[in-house]
Amino acid sequence: MRYVWRNICQAGALALLCLQMLSAAQAAEYIAGEETAPTTVEDASGLLQKGFSVEAPESSAFPEVDRRREDASPFWRDTQLLLQPRAYYFDRRRDALFDSKALAYGGRLAYGSGWWRDRIRLNATVYTSQKAYGPDDKDGTLLLKPGQHGFWTLGVANAELKITSNTIATLYRQSFDLPYINRDDSRMVPNTFEAYTVIHTAPHWDFGISHVTEMKRRFSDEFVSMSEAAGFDDTDEPMTMAGFSYDFNDEVNIGAINLYSWDYFNTLYAEANAVWSFRQGQALRLGGQFTHQKDVGDAIGGDFDTYVFSGKVSGSWRNAVVTLAFSSTDDNDRIRSPYGGYPGYLSLMLSDFKRADEDAWLAGASYDFTSIGVPGLSGFVNYAQGYTPDSGSTASPDQSEFDITVDYRFQSRAARGLWLRVRAAFLDRDEDVNGGFDIRDYRVILNYELPLL
Repeated sequence: MRYVWRNICQAGALALLCLQMLSAAQAAEYIAGEETAPTTVEDASGLLQKGFSVEAPESSAFPEVDRRREDASPFWRDTQLLLQPRAYYFDRRRDALFDSKALAYGGRLAYGSGWWRDRIRLNATVYTSQKAYGPDDKDGTLLLKPGQHGFWTLGVANAELKITSNTIATLYRQSFDLPYINRDDSRMVPNTFEAYTVIHTAPHWDFGISHVTEMKRRFSDEFVSMSEAAGFDDTDEPMTMAGFSYDFNDEVNIGAINLYSWDYFNTLYAEANAVWSFRQGQALRLGGQFTHQKDVGDAIGGDFDTYVFSGKVSGSWRNAVVTLAFSSTDDNDRIRSPYGGYPGYLSLMLSDFKRADEDAWLAGASYDFTSIGVPGLSGFVNYAQGYTPDSGSTASPDQSEFDITVDYRFQSRAARGLWLRVRAAFLDRDEDVNGGFDIRDYRVILNYELPLL
């Protein structure tokens, strides 16, 4: 792990400097792209814990409608209808390649029924992304379809079957928030999947299995096979996965998931998390991750066998969180993540720091301004550096990235559900090595959430 420990003191100093400036316990970008930062590390959770969790229903914005449904059957009484409009401006500037720029509007309308006879529940979500501005020569933002075209899609359409009180099967189009297969909802429309899933939940552990046949990527309205989604045209291979999360107690948990992408590769991911709480809102969280990837079957993506391991320590005090993390990738090959965001601690807006033979470290900080009289305002910064060989088969440019995100959730009753997010990312690469060009990224996102039912 060359360079990593040599720079750990630099990481600590940078974290304290960031805290003075603005100061999200660092979460993988596919999580950070959807959520504001937690105010304490006690509120954070492991990625597998989050993937198996069930979101609590939102209260309707129209209480009178709920009162009128009180005497209806559960199927109608518990029906939900959620409108989530979104506007998104994206501007990416590259030194050596074309720039990408667009302004899009759209969002989603999500329906979820209540349980019919405590056995069946229905869900459907329609997504859309429409162009407000998008020059033809600045394509590639992933806000729109290739060619800067808007689209509509039925991304979610499934039936949930309650097998037992703790076991539910979800059939057909659905979303996941698991390591290596997730929504990655950091543009206008998320990834969704055609799959057949069974999840069992219990007081201390969760377990799930799924056979995934197709994927709809963020910039598309079409579902294609999992192998085609990974970049292999004229293939029709699925993926099968199984995973679990186990809580020893409220402070310590472990989890693992195995994803078998037929005739492509197998991914094994494991994590461990622990948190300690002290006086006056002080808390400390430790985390570790390990991923192993290897080609399988016909190896349509070529022969490879690689791994990455990483660790993280986060501390919180009075609505501030500071994080230090590192990762080290095997020199045999890079880590692949074609079905969603990479789950690593060093997954940032522009780079995941998972190239072959890459050692990297990160310092991050976040702050929630509620405690100093500005409720709704929060932000986080992250800085990471990655080092790779300058020559040989794994040569690539050393790189560093600095990200900053500012969030404001409007607090007035009239603007309830409105969330403004401003983000910027700066990736610098060593220009003396092939591929060493810099990238600048600017994003402004306006989200609104209105529970109609």
